[in-house]
Amino acid sequence: MSHADLALLVGGVGCALAVLLGIVTAVLWARVRRMRQGQKLLLGADQHDLVEYAVGLLARVENVEARAGQVEGRVAQVAERLDGCLQRWSLLRYDALDGAGGRQSVSMAMLDSASNGVVLTAIQDREYARIYVKQITAGASDLELSPEERKALDQALATGR
Repeated sequence: MSHADLALLVGGVGCALAVLLGIVTAVLWARVRRMRQGQKLLLGADQHDLVEYAVGLLARVENVEARAGQVEGRVAQVAERLDGCLQRWSLLRYDALDGAGGRQSVSMAMLDSASNGVVLTAIQDREYARIYVKQITAGASDLELSPEERKALDQALATGR
């Protein structure tokens, strides 16, 4: 093989490699272009790369976590306040004066979540009305309860509201 043939062979192989390299470059360029279009669709027009997007996303996540902590604190405060509110109650109407009152007497138990509260009783007659209030602590009274008051208290304790 002469020098001219060898040069022609080297030139032909070089051209073939150049064409092959051009095809590979075109395919890779098309893939990068599609990837950038997908990135632009995902990130929006104002972001330029994934790192910038990830940093912005991390900042938003940290902001959401901080707000979630604030919300949890406020929910705990509300729960504490609700524990002191009336949550369980019962109303019992009855005739305390054996037919003379027409079921106008009433005993009402009102309790919070810890079973603290009051039993309020109103005894009605045609000439008078008497009101009794007895404090309840942990579901029990320091004063003796009438049977109607006990029933109203038991009903309130059983409601579990």
